[in-house]
Amino acid sequence: MNSLLRLILIAGLAACGIIIVALAFVRNDADLLAPVNLMLFLLAVAIYLLPSGLAVYRDCKEAFWIVVVNVLLGWTIFGWFVALGWAAGGKCLKQGQPIGTTPTHPVAGH
Repeated sequence: MNSLLRLILIAGLAACGIIIVALAFVRNDADLLAPVNLMLFLLAVAIYLLPSGLAVYRDCKEAFWIVVVNVLLGWTIFGWFVALGWAAGGKCLKQGQPIGTTPTHPVAGH
């Protein structure tokens, strides 16, 4: 039920955005495009900071340096891809147990 409410909320926001853009094109009024421009700006910032967020989420050892490369060199596109690759392939502080390995402690009842 919770995911259905989220879907309805997202669809409603998207519909409102489409209506705002349609009205702005009909009226040719730049004031109505301000929310759309804000949403596009926030989307661009989120994509720009994606490598930094991935590094922090994965708890990488070099997360600080990944953020520095992303913020300072991400605008070059090459720096953004370097930061993204580093964040995706960097070593994490916590190593999880690989899938398919046997547990180190015995399981009760087996």
